[in-house]
Amino acid sequence: METIKEVLTSRPWDKNDEAYDEEWLVVMNTKGQYTLNKYQALGLKQEIANGNRGIILFQTFSIPIPYIAEFYRVKRFLKGALELPATAGEQPYEPIPADRWEEIKKNIANKLNI
Repeated sequence: METIKEVLTSRPWDKNDEAYDEEWLVVMNTKGQYTLNKYQALGLKQEIANGNRGIILFQTFSIPIPYIAEFYRVKRFLKGALELPATAGEQPYEPIPADRWEEIKKNIANKLNI
């Protein structure tokens, strides 16, 4: 059986996978939720694929496989130094002040003769 590291590095379609980290969510029938990283998720996927119907033990918690209702990836993002700076992307939204908004509405109403 392949180790988690071997599986991650042997995927020819995703050679740059080591530059990314992932966040996975496990939702239980009992309404509990667990957040996993990509290595924990890969281990859980392997156990489910192998037909294990027991409990998977992690360092600080355990997940009983029969009680898993949902298991999906929440996000995939660049690791550490490869992350985009916080200033990259759109500027934060700043709403129009209430008094300015009222003035705009009055101008529109005057132009439309309302």
